[in-house]
Amino acid sequence: MNKILGFDLGGTKVLAAVLDKDFNILSRVKMKANADLGLNSVYKVICSVINDACDEAGIKTSDLSAIGGCAPGLVEPKTGLVYDSPNLGFKDFPLQENLSKDFNLPVKIENDVNAGLYGELHFGAAKGMKNVLALSPGTGVGGAIVIDGDLYRGARGGAGEFGHIVVQPDGPLCACGQRGCLEAIASRTALSQQILSFAVRGRIPMVIEEAKANLKKVKSGLIARAYNSGDPDVKAIIDYAARYLGVGMSNLVNSFNPEAIILGGGLIEALPEPFLEISTRVMREQAMRINGEEVKVLAAELGDDAVIKGAAKLASQLIA
Repeated sequence: MNKILGFDLGGTKVLAAVLDKDFNILSRVKMKANADLGLNSVYKVICSVINDACDEAGIKTSDLSAIGGCAPGLVEPKTGLVYDSPNLGFKDFPLQENLSKDFNLPVKIENDVNAGLYGELHFGAAKGMKNVLALSPGTGVGGAIVIDGDLYRGARGGAGEFGHIVVQPDGPLCACGQRGCLEAIASRTALSQQILSFAVRGRIPMVIEEAKANLKKVKSGLIARAYNSGDPDVKAIIDYAARYLGVGMSNLVNSFNPEAIILGGGLIEALPEPFLEISTRVMREQAMRINGEEVKVLAAELGDDAVIKGAAKLASQLIA
């Protein structure tokens, strides 16, 4: 095997890297996704970042053995068709097929949380495990499943939508139309909305000073600084979200009986202690004892590299 390129398509950026046969990263390039300019613009950015990552590594795209990439939202497991990725404007978009034609290479496209868990499975926090789940509270709450060492995607690629487990009947309205979904309580988006609503009423002064009334500025770093400053409102909001994350985890533990749950994403990176400690305690209290007593709850180790390495590892299977 020669070199493989992995890329991570997110709502705001595209990150690509060239990896060697041992999955060491040789180059890394990031660009804005320009999602507001439409699907064709996003696709051009993907192609540009692939070319630039190869240039940075001192190779041509024809020197690659394969390309592995990921996208948020539902991805058809075999064809890499992106069914729906609303923030990017993708709707039934043949991303895998188009890239394979344009670069004349084998291409594997996967859901982003699946790729991240696969990276952690082979190179990070879940290395050596066989049955693992992932939860990633971010814009939504992403999830992924590994059973007997392989990703489980479901019949149409939609398995792992853990953000839409109902943990609080008649709770907050979720973007999916249901009430009380985990995503409506424990996502970074939900936390940002709650924190900003307090701030504009004169509470949480740190947030109103830094973010004014701009929801987009209430990001993980600001939430963490407000929490660590000892602000009681932020503490209450975070602790509440972490408790319900634990409720969701107890349902998953009883359903899958995993060795570990890997918590990832920027929010967990910024505030690992309250989320891991509170959610783990609640999970053990509510899960069946035989399922919950030994399952590990671990923070992801690889950050953005988990998705890149996971996508590259999946692509390597095309040429094995």
